[in-house]
Amino acid sequence: MAEQQTQEKKWTIPRGPAATAAKNRYRDKNYDRAELAVPKGFKARMKEIAKEQGYSSYNSYIVEAIKEKYKRDTGKELTWKEE
Repeated sequence: MAEQQTQEKKWTIPRGPAATAAKNRYRDKNYDRAELAVPKGFKARMKEIAKEQGYSSYNSYIVEAIKEKYKRDTGKELTWKEE
């Protein structure tokens, strides 16, 4: 019994239909979705490059690339208003 009390409680990631619905509501409220069509094999290569460059996802790599390209082309930071 004493051993059980000294063990730390391990928190798990919520799972199941309610958790999925909550995650989807958060996603829909905070993000727009955009489809990107690329040649076969290009997505896999982008994922490799993003990982090599230390990005958490290829999505974040693409967003950063777009922001950098916009700044290079216009000299301005890419900004937007949240709806």
